[in-house]
Amino acid sequence: MIYNLHTHHHPDNPGEAIVQLPLNAFHLRQGHFYSVGLHPWYIADDWRVQMAKLSVMALHPQVVMIGEAGMDKKNSPVPLEVQMEVFCEHVRLSEILRKPLLIHCVKAIDELLALRKDMKTTMPWVLHGFRGGVEQWRQLSRTGIFVSLGKHFDADLACQIPMSDILLESDDSASIDVVYEHISSSIGKSTKEVRQCVERNIANILFL
Repeated sequence: MIYNLHTHHHPDNPGEAIVQLPLNAFHLRQGHFYSVGLHPWYIADDWRVQMAKLSVMALHPQVVMIGEAGMDKKNSPVPLEVQMEVFCEHVRLSEILRKPLLIHCVKAIDELLALRKDMKTTMPWVLHGFRGGVEQWRQLSRTGIFVSLGKHFDADLACQIPMSDILLESDDSASIDVVYEHISSSIGKSTKEVRQCVERNIANILFL
Protein backbone atom coordinates (compact mmCIF):
# COMPACT_ATOMS: atom_id res chain seq x y z
CA MET A 1 0.00 0.00 0.00
CA ILE A 2 1.23 3.50 -0.86
CA TYR A 3 1.89 5.53 2.30
CA ASN A 4 4.17 8.26 0.90
CA LEU A 5 2.32 10.52 -1.53
CA HIS A 6 5.34 12.27 -3.02
CA THR A 7 9.08 11.61 -3.03
CA HIS A 8 12.12 12.08 -5.24
CA HIS A 9 13.68 8.84 -3.98
CA HIS A 10 12.73 5.25 -4.76
CA PRO A 11 11.64 3.47 -1.57
CA ASP A 12 13.37 0.26 -0.51
CA ASN A 13 10.13 -1.64 -1.03
CA PRO A 14 8.33 -1.13 -4.37
CA GLY A 15 4.81 0.22 -4.21
CA GLU A 16 5.14 2.21 -0.98
CA ALA A 17 5.53 5.68 -2.52
CA ILE A 18 4.74 7.80 -5.57
CA VAL A 19 8.10 8.76 -7.04
CA GLN A 20 8.59 11.96 -9.03
CA LEU A 21 9.79 11.00 -12.50
CA PRO A 22 12.23 13.36 -14.30
CA LEU A 23 11.28 14.24 -17.87
CA ASN A 24 14.77 13.43 -19.07
CA ALA A 25 14.97 10.01 -17.42
CA PHE A 26 12.03 7.78 -18.23
CA HIS A 27 13.39 4.73 -16.44
CA LEU A 28 10.66 2.96 -14.49
CA ARG A 29 11.47 0.27 -11.95
CA GLN A 30 9.20 -2.71 -11.71
CA GLY A 31 6.54 -2.44 -9.02
CA HIS A 32 7.02 1.27 -8.32
CA PHE A 33 4.47 4.07 -8.80
CA TYR A 34 5.26 7.45 -10.36
CA SER A 35 4.10 11.00 -11.02
CA VAL A 36 5.23 13.02 -14.02
CA GLY A 37 4.92 16.74 -14.59
CA LEU A 38 6.61 19.97 -15.65
CA HIS A 39 7.64 21.81 -12.49
CA PRO A 40 7.17 25.60 -12.66
CA TRP A 41 10.89 26.10 -11.99
CA TYR A 42 11.87 24.19 -15.12
CA ILE A 43 9.49 25.45 -17.80
CA ALA A 44 11.55 26.07 -20.92
CA ASP A 45 10.80 28.21 -23.98
CA ASP A 46 9.86 25.00 -25.81
CA TRP A 47 7.46 23.95 -23.07
CA ARG A 48 4.97 22.65 -25.61
CA VAL A 49 7.58 20.09 -26.68
CA GLN A 50 8.12 19.26 -23.01
CA MET A 51 4.37 18.79 -22.55
CA ALA A 52 4.13 16.54 -25.60
CA LYS A 53 6.84 14.29 -24.17
CA LEU A 54 5.20 14.37 -20.75
CA SER A 55 1.83 13.41 -22.20
CA VAL A 56 3.29 10.24 -23.67
CA MET A 57 5.05 9.35 -20.40
CA ALA A 58 1.83 9.93 -18.48
CA LEU A 59 0.08 7.16 -20.40
CA HIS A 60 2.15 4.49 -18.68
CA PRO A 61 0.11 2.50 -16.12
CA GLN A 62 2.80 2.92 -13.46
CA VAL A 63 2.32 6.70 -13.69
CA VAL A 64 -0.59 7.30 -11.30
CA MET A 65 -0.49 11.10 -10.87
CA ILE A 66 0.10 14.12 -13.10
CA GLY A 67 2.56 16.63 -11.65
CA GLU A 68 4.10 18.12 -9.82
CA ALA A 69 2.83 21.12 -11.71
CA GLY A 70 1.75 24.55 -10.61
CA MET A 71 2.71 28.14 -9.96
CA ASP A 72 5.54 29.67 -7.96
CA LYS A 73 5.69 33.47 -7.63
CA LYS A 74 8.72 33.34 -5.35
CA ASN A 75 11.23 30.98 -6.94
CA SER A 76 10.37 30.48 -10.61
CA PRO A 77 12.07 32.66 -13.26
CA VAL A 78 9.17 31.99 -15.62
CA PRO A 79 6.45 34.69 -16.03
CA LEU A 80 3.32 33.85 -14.07
CA GLU A 81 1.16 33.95 -17.20
CA VAL A 82 3.26 31.19 -18.76
CA GLN A 83 3.23 29.17 -15.54
CA MET A 84 -0.56 29.36 -15.49
CA GLU A 85 -0.83 28.32 -19.13
CA VAL A 86 1.39 25.30 -18.54
CA PHE A 87 -0.52 24.43 -15.39
CA CYS A 88 -3.81 24.47 -17.31
CA GLU A 89 -2.32 21.98 -19.77
CA HIS A 90 -1.57 19.67 -16.83
CA VAL A 91 -5.15 20.07 -15.62
CA ARG A 92 -6.48 19.04 -19.03
CA LEU A 93 -4.14 16.04 -19.15
CA SER A 94 -5.26 15.02 -15.67
CA GLU A 95 -8.89 15.15 -16.74
CA ILE A 96 -8.31 13.26 -20.00
CA LEU A 97 -6.28 10.46 -18.42
CA ARG A 98 -8.36 10.38 -15.23
CA LYS A 99 -5.27 10.71 -13.05
CA PRO A 100 -5.14 13.04 -10.01
CA LEU A 101 -3.10 16.25 -10.14
CA LEU A 102 -0.11 16.87 -7.84
CA ILE A 103 0.47 20.60 -7.30
CA HIS A 104 3.41 22.82 -6.39
CA CYS A 105 2.09 26.23 -5.35
CA VAL A 106 4.02 29.10 -3.75
CA LYS A 107 2.40 32.51 -3.17
CA ALA A 108 -0.31 31.72 -5.74
CA ILE A 109 -3.19 30.28 -3.73
CA ASP A 110 -5.68 32.84 -5.11
CA GLU A 111 -4.80 31.90 -8.69
CA LEU A 112 -5.07 28.21 -7.83
CA LEU A 113 -8.50 28.60 -6.27
CA ALA A 114 -9.74 30.62 -9.24
CA LEU A 115 -8.56 28.02 -11.73
CA ARG A 116 -10.13 25.22 -9.71
CA LYS A 117 -13.45 27.05 -9.95
CA ASP A 118 -13.21 28.22 -13.56
CA MET A 119 -11.99 24.96 -15.10
CA LYS A 120 -14.77 22.87 -13.49
CA THR A 121 -12.47 19.92 -12.88
CA THR A 122 -13.57 16.50 -11.69
CA MET A 123 -10.26 14.88 -10.70
CA PRO A 124 -8.73 15.28 -7.23
CA TRP A 125 -6.07 17.96 -6.80
CA VAL A 126 -3.41 17.59 -4.09
CA LEU A 127 -1.27 20.54 -3.00
CA HIS A 128 1.96 18.92 -1.87
CA GLY A 129 4.31 20.08 0.88
CA PHE A 130 1.65 22.35 2.35
CA ARG A 131 2.98 24.76 4.97
CA GLY A 132 -0.05 27.02 5.35
CA GLY A 133 -2.35 27.36 8.30
CA VAL A 134 -5.86 26.26 9.17
CA GLU A 135 -7.75 29.06 7.40
CA GLN A 136 -5.89 28.60 4.13
CA TRP A 137 -6.48 24.85 4.30
CA ARG A 138 -10.19 25.49 4.80
CA GLN A 139 -10.25 27.64 1.66
CA LEU A 140 -8.65 24.84 -0.32
CA SER A 141 -10.78 22.12 1.22
CA ARG A 142 -14.00 23.92 0.34
CA THR A 143 -13.06 23.66 -3.35
CA GLY A 144 -12.10 19.98 -3.07
CA ILE A 145 -8.31 20.50 -3.01
CA PHE A 146 -6.45 18.14 -0.68
CA VAL A 147 -3.17 19.02 1.03
CA SER A 148 -0.20 16.79 1.74
CA LEU A 149 2.01 17.46 4.75
CA GLY A 150 5.77 16.97 4.86
CA LYS A 151 8.62 17.70 7.25
CA HIS A 152 7.59 21.39 7.50
CA PHE A 153 3.98 21.65 8.63
CA ASP A 154 1.70 23.70 10.85
CA ALA A 155 1.03 21.72 14.04
CA ASP A 156 -2.38 23.33 14.59
CA LEU A 157 -3.38 22.36 11.07
CA ALA A 158 -2.28 18.76 11.57
CA CYS A 159 -4.72 18.55 14.48
CA GLN A 160 -7.57 20.04 12.40
CA ILE A 161 -7.35 17.88 9.28
CA PRO A 162 -9.76 14.91 9.53
CA MET A 163 -8.07 11.53 9.49
CA SER A 164 -10.15 10.77 6.41
CA ASP A 165 -8.21 13.50 4.54
CA ILE A 166 -4.69 13.30 5.94
CA LEU A 167 -1.89 12.77 3.41
CA LEU A 168 1.86 12.63 4.11
CA GLU A 169 4.99 12.84 1.99
CA SER A 170 8.77 12.91 2.31
CA ASP A 171 9.40 15.06 -0.82
CA ASP A 172 13.18 15.52 -1.14
CA SER A 173 13.90 14.05 2.30
CA ALA A 174 15.21 10.49 2.34
CA SER A 175 12.97 9.28 5.18
CA ILE A 176 9.20 9.23 5.40
CA ASP A 177 9.42 7.67 8.88
CA VAL A 178 10.54 10.98 10.43
CA VAL A 179 7.50 12.72 8.95
CA TYR A 180 5.21 10.08 10.42
CA GLU A 181 6.84 10.39 13.83
CA HIS A 182 6.44 14.17 13.91
CA ILE A 183 2.84 14.14 12.68
CA SER A 184 1.83 11.32 15.02
CA SER A 185 3.34 13.14 17.98
CA SER A 186 1.51 16.35 17.03
CA ILE A 187 -1.93 14.77 16.75
CA GLY A 188 -1.58 12.20 19.55
CA LYS A 189 -2.00 9.07 17.48
CA SER A 190 0.24 6.08 16.80
CA THR A 191 2.31 5.98 13.65
CA LYS A 192 0.57 2.73 12.75
CA GLU A 193 -2.86 4.36 12.93
CA VAL A 194 -1.74 7.37 10.92
CA ARG A 195 -0.14 5.16 8.27
CA GLN A 196 -3.31 3.10 7.89
CA CYS A 197 -5.33 6.29 7.36
CA VAL A 198 -2.86 7.72 4.84
CA GLU A 199 -2.77 4.45 2.89
CA ARG A 200 -6.55 4.41 2.70
CA ASN A 201 -6.76 8.08 1.71
CA ILE A 202 -4.17 7.75 -1.06
CA ALA A 203 -5.97 4.68 -2.38
CA ASN A 204 -9.24 6.62 -2.44
CA ILE A 205 -7.65 9.51 -4.34
CA LEU A 206 -6.12 7.16 -6.89
CA PHE A 207 -9.36 5.18 -7.18
CA LEU A 208 -7.50 1.96 -6.36
